[in-house]
Amino acid sequence: MVPIKPIVSYRKRRDLALKKFSALQITLLLTEQIIFSGILSKNFRGRPCEIPKERIISFILWSKIFGDGYEEMELNSELFLDRHYDHSLFQYHYTNLSAEQINSLNLVLEEQIKLLLNEIKIHIFDSTALSTSVREERIHQGTRNKVLLTTKFHTMIGYDPPNQCIVVENMLASDKHTSDAEGARIMLKQKKNISGYGLGDGAYETYDLIDETEEKGLIPLYKPQNKEVRKKLSAKLRLKKVWKGNHSRLYKDLRGTVETLYGAATRAKIIHTNSIRDDNREKDGLIIGLRQNLLTLLRLKSLKKRIIRKTPKNRIDLVS
Repeated sequence: MVPIKPIVSYRKRRDLALKKFSALQITLLLTEQIIFSGILSKNFRGRPCEIPKERIISFILWSKIFGDGYEEMELNSELFLDRHYDHSLFQYHYTNLSAEQINSLNLVLEEQIKLLLNEIKIHIFDSTALSTSVREERIHQGTRNKVLLTTKFHTMIGYDPPNQCIVVENMLASDKHTSDAEGARIMLKQKKNISGYGLGDGAYETYDLIDETEEKGLIPLYKPQNKEVRKKLSAKLRLKKVWKGNHSRLYKDLRGTVETLYGAATRAKIIHTNSIRDDNREKDGLIIGLRQNLLTLLRLKSLKKRIIRKTPKNRIDLVS
């Protein structure tokens, strides 16, 4: 497959986003998205907050996206919220925030990104484990041991080759007992109005996921396993006969695209979590997808402003 040269390079898009959006502007943009998504319910009990709750939540998410702890949030609170708050307040609000609320906010960002991109036909499934140093005492066969707690982060990535942009279409945080294929099936079942190809490694070549992929109108391109297929009338056997043991060239060229998401999370130091609570560790994983969609939206917004301003009237806008 011949690589497609992007309309504007990644480095140029990043520089434009840095010029157009400051940290305060990004938190205000997040506040608008939180209000638009309606993820926070109104609470009429007690005294009203001096600072709207949406602004506090957006500041917490912004800080989490760039790896700041609660102490750093306390130090920066006067810059972003015009008031000094104790770090315990930020921990309280983050603990009360649910994983479903973060996922809903991510879906709002996804919809806005897709309005600025071409129709996405490539959907890639992958997962990773968050590194952690949190251990819990467990009794196994009469022996007390400290077991390292792990959290898996499942993602469904949409890829637009002309713009070389990735968007997190869905995400899921789970424990180690949820397999890669089961996590992908759960995410795919929640999506509507999608088409194109579904890509994944050998862990995703299961009967249930292949059937769900075809029901959603996608063409499954999962790397075939070196195992005999037991169900002789299944879609899994039909695909294995078509591939004849060799996985698609499309899979080879595009499968590694999703690794850019985890590489960015590693550089931002949010692939590691020290949260003791299970729900907080799950939310720390979802922050990875939220970060990707937020930064992608900012880059596309800044790019659209630049092209509209510098494109002559007799030329077609390449972005809109």
